[in-house]
Amino acid sequence: MLGLLAALLAHTVSYGNNHVAGGSYHTVLELLALAGAGGFGAGVALLAWLGAARHADGSILAARLRPVLPDLPALAASATLWFAIIEGLEPEHPWHAPILLVAMALAATSIVLLLAARAVVGAIAAIVFAIARAPFVRRPACFRRRFAHRSSARRAAFVHRRFARPPPGVKLLPV
Repeated sequence: MLGLLAALLAHTVSYGNNHVAGGSYHTVLELLALAGAGGFGAGVALLAWLGAARHADGSILAARLRPVLPDLPALAASATLWFAIIEGLEPEHPWHAPILLVAMALAATSIVLLLAARAVVGAIAAIVFAIARAPFVRRPACFRRRFAHRSSARRAAFVHRRFARPPPGVKLLPV
């Protein structure tokens, strides 16, 4: 799906606002590209979350996730194929972009999209690693300040009753 996104970007670069990509299928293509990019991001996030426990650093996790990304020739080939499909879906239009401009646009958008995808994978890995490695912090205890009780008549009565029973030695005395 990254190839479709690159092809849509290349079509915008090469044709500008002369016509929409894909003709009547333009909305479907855009939604498919956005869904593919979102699914790709969610898949990378899931793989990062599952791999966060096995790695000591977020950059190591990002390096382990790099094989998920396509390499540049595969992305460029996919973008070229999607560009051909998009042009096949369009009705005939009077002006065609030069093939050199289209090739340069496909190469440039593939490179930019691949660099952006690498940055996103690194950011997702760093975020997931920061969340997974955050130490468990207990909620701080809430101490309620107890106010001094007011002296009452009942409390004063208990103060004088400290020796309400006789000491233990009194029992030994003869009566």
